[in-house]
Amino acid sequence: MSSIPAYPCDQSFGSAGSSTSQAVTPTPFTVNGSATEGSSSTEQNNGKPERVRAFGKNFLTRPICVQAFSTKTLQNHLAVSDSCGGVYITDVEGNIKEHVLVKNSSASSVAVDEKNDVMYVSIMQSKGRSVHVFDIANGFKKLDIIVCPKDPKIEMSRTRWLTVGPRGQLFMVSGDNMKSALWCYVRARKAWKTLKESRKTRYQYLSVAEDQAEYKAVVLLTCDAANNRLLLFVIDHTISLINEYDLSKTYRLAEHITSPASAIVDGHGNLLVLDYANGKLWILLSGVKGVRRLKEIHFDDPLRAQEALGISASGDDVYVACFNRCEVRIAPYLEGGVFTALNSSAARSASHAPRSASLPRPPESQV
Repeated sequence: MSSIPAYPCDQSFGSAGSSTSQAVTPTPFTVNGSATEGSSSTEQNNGKPERVRAFGKNFLTRPICVQAFSTKTLQNHLAVSDSCGGVYITDVEGNIKEHVLVKNSSASSVAVDEKNDVMYVSIMQSKGRSVHVFDIANGFKKLDIIVCPKDPKIEMSRTRWLTVGPRGQLFMVSGDNMKSALWCYVRARKAWKTLKESRKTRYQYLSVAEDQAEYKAVVLLTCDAANNRLLLFVIDHTISLINEYDLSKTYRLAEHITSPASAIVDGHGNLLVLDYANGKLWILLSGVKGVRRLKEIHFDDPLRAQEALGISASGDDVYVACFNRCEVRIAPYLEGGVFTALNSSAARSASHAPRSASLPRPPESQV
């Protein structure tokens, strides 16, 4: 069992602020530490715009989750949950486009159904946990409130982490060291289906690792922070768990990662993992000539232990929600979709491991 404490719980619900903050302009921070009010880049180095490296210092209070998304109505945007500040919708450089505020609540996990223009937000209020559903195409109008399941019993203070499957399914995980669970919301029954229960674990963060479209199946990725594991869950077309894999064993990740806070698979098949214990961000490259390589992605201003949580990738950049710094950090980790020598000059090789042909797939007889 991990000795690293869990990230701070959701504990407060008070929120002071307007529900519309489109007039707010964030102060971006550039690679050299300077900032320019009202602009997302600075003209330096012979007139070339210098990339923003962080945003949110002047409007975020406790960012927990960041989600990159593109829908029919909003292309290349970010949704940033800000605990008592609700959810900010920004462009990829941190300029606020919408502010979705849920009064007297604490917002944590956020997920977007890109095909259907819907945003889901995990909310805690004094009366309990729920998922609030918003219509992105209609000015983020609230569509529904889905009450979170009470069984199995997991501490209310622990975040219910959300993700949306490729066919619009809403999945959720949570855990409190004593017990964890994985659920799926069945719309036809307006009820949650428990797919997995586990003792002495702490599931946190949830993302889609792979769409197995030919099977109408999906592979989900979560962190078992209590036991230093990265887990894959294979869910078939009947919304049943048919297989489970421990990626930490496959690639010996425990030799380098001691307390996974969040993990995602980017659009190029690379696995990105944030280590809560030391603030290091790792990338397990998708593979060259059958070999996966684990490298560390470095920030200009290194992250410290226990100050960041949610991560998301868009294009060549990775975004990290830093709740202790009240900002979202941005790191360019690819160049044209490739982790090149330019990127690896700031990253050291940690290990080499044989690459599987793909993420684990369910046998045809099982789906």
